[in-house]
Amino acid sequence: MKRNLLFLILISSIFTLSCDNDEVEPQQQSFLKIYDDANYNASYNPVGLQFNANNYYILSERRLSSSDFSGINLVVTDSIGDFVSEQQLEEMFVAPTKSLLKVGNLLYFFCMDRNTLRPYLVVISEDGTLNTISLNTTASYPLAANVTANNNLLLLSYDPDGLNSIITEVTTEGQILQQASYSIGPGSDVQDAIVNHFTKRSARLPFFCGQAGGSTYYFNGFYNYTLSMVFTNFGDDPTGVLQGQGSDAGLKAAYSSASGGFSIVGFQFSDHFMNAKATLPTSNISSSVNLFDRNVPEIAEKAICRIIPYNGLNREVIIIASETEGRQVVLYFYDLNTGQLEATYYLGTLNPFTLSSVIELEDDGIAITGTTFLAGRFERIYLQKITKEQLVGIL
Repeated sequence: MKRNLLFLILISSIFTLSCDNDEVEPQQQSFLKIYDDANYNASYNPVGLQFNANNYYILSERRLSSSDFSGINLVVTDSIGDFVSEQQLEEMFVAPTKSLLKVGNLLYFFCMDRNTLRPYLVVISEDGTLNTISLNTTASYPLAANVTANNNLLLLSYDPDGLNSIITEVTTEGQILQQASYSIGPGSDVQDAIVNHFTKRSARLPFFCGQAGGSTYYFNGFYNYTLSMVFTNFGDDPTGVLQGQGSDAGLKAAYSSASGGFSIVGFQFSDHFMNAKATLPTSNISSSVNLFDRNVPEIAEKAICRIIPYNGLNREVIIIASETEGRQVVLYFYDLNTGQLEATYYLGTLNPFTLSSVIELEDDGIAITGTTFLAGRFERIYLQKITKEQLVGIL
């Protein structure tokens, strides 16, 4: 494993507190940190965020001169966002899945071998050490990942030989527990779209996967020629399908609550819709167009969307995060029980901001990462923390 220190320079630190700084522990302070690079041509795109062992971990892609696929960086900061270290994985490891997963005291993500396209599981220990595990599977192109209810890992990948979407349950040690393949159908259009998803940021597709409860799992990927949300119990056929419209319509994000309902963000060409309390067809076939209710015009056409639960206020709240046409990051706060919108909050003013990931913290704050642009053209990573006190004020 190669370890090269990237010299990141702290550009700004913004504190918005409800009391004097001297009365607040540093870890409880809000902040916005932007990290510069001495190489103005450097390009880093965060794809995942976690807080572990008193440090923030930002999983990031980096541009490679040796490949069209993205290389992998891991940036570590302390609890107030000050830069600690940066690691670069060897260039044989490329294309990290767009999430950083936490199970216990360890962090995980999937990537692939640049030459064989086979998936690897990467384990990050508490001290920041990275270990790679080759997976014993015929799948290629890892597309999305999540954590299951029993703290295993779920991986969505693509089989270019059989033209299948593959869903796999993997232990945190890299052992394959169960796997199912679902046919995409003949033709090269899907493979072109998947390759472009890895090599062109403007062509990325909303792949995701998860567990809906019990033995029902789901993935948003290609099935029967169409980008669809597929429900499965790892049988030969799906138990239910929410069909999109080619790659022009479908879901961008979904979260399954303990009650069995879903919070979703969907798209229909350039339009977007969201519902914090939706019922999805886990046991039949339907279409995402049936869920389209009211267009949310401020969400940008190619916007990334994320959905997380927030439990810091003794009630069930859903945060839906996205990007606006005005190049800001927007947070929508919904009451999960009623499905009603409670508040809206925007990040970014002078500089354009993009979204990568949002997480809830152990102190009931939230953290967001993505990119912003310095001098209008230098894309750099930012990390922002919003405290519980601020969230109380927003809501």
